[in-house]
Amino acid sequence: MGDALGPTDPLASLQSLPDDALSHVFELLSDTDLVRLRRVSRTLNRRVLDLGIPLHLTHHAYPHTTLHPPPAAWPKPLLFAYNGRISRALAAHSLHAAQLGPTWPQRVMPALSVSPDRLLLGVGTKLLVHPLHAAEYAPRVVGAATEIPLVSKYAGSKADIVGVHELPGGAVAVAQFDGTLQRVSVGPGRSLKSTAHYPAPKDANIHVLSGYGQALLAGFGAEARLYAANSPWVPPATLALGAGTRPWSALVTQSHAFVGVSGAIRVCDNALRPQRELYGARRGHSAPYALVSGRTPHTLLAAWHDGAARLYDLRQATPHAALELRDPWSDAALYSAAFVGEASVAAGSSQHGQVSVWDVRRPDDGWSLFSPGGRGSPVYDLHGEGGRLWGVTERRAFVLSFDGAGEVADGIVLPAAKAPPPRGGAKDVPTGWRRRGGKMGWTVHYGQHAVHEVTMGYLHGERGMTLFETKMPMTMPVAT
Repeated sequence: MGDALGPTDPLASLQSLPDDALSHVFELLSDTDLVRLRRVSRTLNRRVLDLGIPLHLTHHAYPHTTLHPPPAAWPKPLLFAYNGRISRALAAHSLHAAQLGPTWPQRVMPALSVSPDRLLLGVGTKLLVHPLHAAEYAPRVVGAATEIPLVSKYAGSKADIVGVHELPGGAVAVAQFDGTLQRVSVGPGRSLKSTAHYPAPKDANIHVLSGYGQALLAGFGAEARLYAANSPWVPPATLALGAGTRPWSALVTQSHAFVGVSGAIRVCDNALRPQRELYGARRGHSAPYALVSGRTPHTLLAAWHDGAARLYDLRQATPHAALELRDPWSDAALYSAAFVGEASVAAGSSQHGQVSVWDVRRPDDGWSLFSPGGRGSPVYDLHGEGGRLWGVTERRAFVLSFDGAGEVADGIVLPAAKAPPPRGGAKDVPTGWRRRGGKMGWTVHYGQHAVHEVTMGYLHGERGMTLFETKMPMTMPVAT
């Protein structure tokens, strides 16, 4: 069509609109519509690049944690294309799944923290630090972990790490089940230095830890405490939970603190003063095992023991969820939750390393995936960002990648961090739903089939459970 259009042509009128008027048109268009407009003429191509794509990125923000450089430094057309790829992959449940590092020798309840340059895991009494290697205009690649013992290997399970939070400046807050809450500095190699200890109730165990900037919210046996990590000498704010009540989850944000107890989510202000309570299916029923803040301060996601992921709008007066999400094929408890992509949420099940994903705009089109090597294990923690879901089960860490990094050699995990083939050349894989007994069927793959880095998933809306495979990440052979 070129640019030689008459003044009465509708396209010429669109091209000649001033920016403030054209911006209202662009705001109504999808990413696909914008791409099509770029092909119409040179003038529209330029205006989409200069106005349409920046507006789209503003109104469709993705919470990228591990991109390099940060999203604000990316060329806008490149970030627009990257976000579009993630959106299409989530809609088509098209992804790569990979285990991170070797399988741990003992079953644990690990803790997880993801920052722009490293992945922190609390595994038993060890802190595992996976560096995230940077490539220009790409998601970072996971390297081999450095294992740093936090205490003596003879300390026992009471000293296990139950929560980690990376503080501004690189220090790490670490909570241990035995009641120890400390700030540590992780140096080069395996060096670790404790720089602060925070007061805890006498003889109390820590069950959960949440952090936001320098704020730390820890849940003990019968109370929650809110600390200022950069001021360890300042007494913490406290919230009594009541005799016989324990915290199952905790979350601290810029404006709120949340504590999940049996039957309710207690909502407090940022000084830990109670404001209200939120409930699950009904008051006093079930327990919230994970709490996650949305990209807006009024959105809260909770994973409940009754198998539902619930989204709350804190602007509403009702104590009940605005949206409830379930896997119709499973009634297992949910242990973890996360946001991923632009409008999707994920929840980790108590069985088989299972992760369920829903787009909140189309909640009936959800799907579930069995994470790598996760048979029998809960997904204890999840961290979501724009194009990746990071998770931990009782024996391994994993990542689900929707950003296409698996189509580049070693684009997700470097060879030194890759998991070894299954022991004995065998791998358990799901085969489908057994109608009688209500359980998944499993079989064993041997030889070449066992070492393929794929896992299985299924769609929620189908009448019968039809399994699909993830894509296999590209790798480079390790030199011998």
